[in-house]
Amino acid sequence: MRALVVHNTLNSAGGSGRVCLGVISALKELGYEITLLTVEPTDWTKVREMFGEAWLIKPDKEVHVLPFRTRAFGIYARLLTFLRMGGKYDLCVNTHGDALPVRSDIIYMHYPVFALLKDSSISVKYSRSRFWRLYFKPYEYIQSHLVRNIKHRAKVIATNSEFSREAIKKYLGIDAKVVYPPVDIDVFINGNEVAREDRVVSCGRFAPEKNYEFIIDVASHLPQYEFVIIGASSGRVSSAYYNKLMRLVRSKGVENVRLMRDVSRSEQVRIYKKSKVFLHAMRGEHFGVAVVEAMASGLVPVVHESGGAWTDIVDRGEYGYGYKSLEGAIEAVERAMHSSLKARIRSKVEEFSADKFNERFKALVEEVSEDD
Repeated sequence: MRALVVHNTLNSAGGSGRVCLGVISALKELGYEITLLTVEPTDWTKVREMFGEAWLIKPDKEVHVLPFRTRAFGIYARLLTFLRMGGKYDLCVNTHGDALPVRSDIIYMHYPVFALLKDSSISVKYSRSRFWRLYFKPYEYIQSHLVRNIKHRAKVIATNSEFSREAIKKYLGIDAKVVYPPVDIDVFINGNEVAREDRVVSCGRFAPEKNYEFIIDVASHLPQYEFVIIGASSGRVSSAYYNKLMRLVRSKGVENVRLMRDVSRSEQVRIYKKSKVFLHAMRGEHFGVAVVEAMASGLVPVVHESGGAWTDIVDRGEYGYGYKSLEGAIEAVERAMHSSLKARIRSKVEEFSADKFNERFKALVEEVSEDD
């Protein structure tokens, strides 16, 4: 049996890359010979650095639309994948999730792209300036037209959270299957328990949509706690944002905030094990892998009451705390610092393991195969 897995690129860190690698792993276990179609060649050394050795799951064959890496017009480059989707395959899976003008058996739609600017609770870079809105507008128009016939171009649409499922139902009238992204929770669960300090951690790329200015504001009101922001800062925009945050910390005179960029995974785990609270500042994130990783390490999560982090991971307050305002976040951090939720949280993270993803995705493949 032959399968085609379509993804824009594995060269950028993020949940969609994990999904793609998880799909390849599941299909290999089902006995498929896999061709991976991407816009640009995959830097497998970088994949190992980003995700770890356990995630270095290579396909049997690779096909690229372009022979070089492209940094410009990234979202538009995704559309190019349909140009190389010819050939005979028993199964086709689109893991970048945007609508294409060709058929796929399974589309893993992270969120309806054309609707990103329709919900004011979602923080994306395309809403941050006139330039980015103009840049995004043509793609928004293209996607809004391509999704009209998506029911006829896909047997199954999967997504990453109940939050995204509701958006897909609202904008497309389709009831998507929720298959949570695979999270490498074992890396964070394993290890001896150590004495924890009164520290609040945040983690993610240094990017404006992560809203780390909010973390600095919260920290300024809680000088008794240390705040650590961990993130990758590759690229011009990311470095500029990191420098902006450094200036903000200095100008506000907030002495209890530490910014750490490009730390190793082992150092990240070490910091998590010695901290108590994870504060997530991004609004409307579709899932939130960083929140799950933190919970696996025993941190109590505090998240904005929007997106998949709130609806699916924290389960609307069952496994952590939510906030809607600065005052709410300050109060939630205080409560989390002295919380007894830790044991309950550990049981929740098993739901987001790579094994669970594998099991759920295989069930989708079986569903598609039965329809043939």
